[in-house]
Amino acid sequence: MVDQRFYSKKPYLTIVDICRLLNTSVPAGCPSLKRIENVAPIDKASNSDITFFHNPKYADVLAATKAGACLISREHAHLVPLRSVITIIVDDPHLAYVTILNQFYTVRDSERKGYISKKASIAKSAAIEDGCYISDFVVISDDAIIKSGTFIGENTVIMRGVEIGENSYICSNVTIGFATIGRDAHIKAGARIGQPGFGFHIGKAGPTDIRHIGTVIIGDNVMIGANCTIDRGSLSDTVIGSNTRIDNLVHIAHNVTVGSYCVIAAQTGIAGSTKLGNACVLGGQVGIAGHLTIGDNVTVAAQSGVMRNVQSGSKIAGTPSTSIMSWHRQTIALQRLATPRLA
Repeated sequence: MVDQRFYSKKPYLTIVDICRLLNTSVPAGCPSLKRIENVAPIDKASNSDITFFHNPKYADVLAATKAGACLISREHAHLVPLRSVITIIVDDPHLAYVTILNQFYTVRDSERKGYISKKASIAKSAAIEDGCYISDFVVISDDAIIKSGTFIGENTVIMRGVEIGENSYICSNVTIGFATIGRDAHIKAGARIGQPGFGFHIGKAGPTDIRHIGTVIIGDNVMIGANCTIDRGSLSDTVIGSNTRIDNLVHIAHNVTVGSYCVIAAQTGIAGSTKLGNACVLGGQVGIAGHLTIGDNVTVAAQSGVMRNVQSGSKIAGTPSTSIMSWHRQTIALQRLATPRLA
């Protein structure tokens, strides 16, 4: 059961409501005003729940389901048991399920609007638009702009001149400086955005720090995970494209450009001045060297080390990274070499 101390839930959606949300037709002959009260996995759903099916591996589970309704593709619709399960045909059952889940549940904190704590420290020149929620011990410095509907959690520091777009959700203990952030951002606890990068000149007297005078520019609808670090640029800016998802504990160095619709898994590090194209997927613990160009639609397997430019559409793995097929061949060859031979 979902713990409603943390989440608010709608009491129900009707079949008509669900079909309207998914832009699909109401199944012929079904009770269109039937109330669906929750979402649930196939094997745990009751007659008041909606579930989804997208993997034929679970056909036996679907045959025994007690769900009231099922989101399913046309090619799999014949697998729904001929009982009381209402079959709702959609192109992408998992996406449809996510849409309905998001309609049923919201995080309670995200509902808090129109409040500024007396324990917050807000500069007189800061501009906070209507409908924001500013929690205890938040610090908002001079000339910062917080657009309408934004939530800022406890102990977060917004430095001078930072702009945060509408309906963003900034969790607790976040530090944001030298940055412009688009609307609908979700920045999780402990993230550090806009710190100076790891840049210096090494001469005879040792390292001399380079003043970083760039910023961080983050597009719309970007999620940044807990304890991520995104450094500001040195001369140019560090840029994160719209609709990108960044997992926890990711480091993005100064002057990096990340395209739109990218997915970056935990513990990945991208070194300075590298350019990542659109719709790239980086697995966990990927390391990318500096000053590289990674094309669009590139997939990098977990724990890979990328040391050269990568063409668009490539799938790569290993350290140093190579095409994923070459990496598989290398792995098989190593296994054969390491296998002891009988005399």
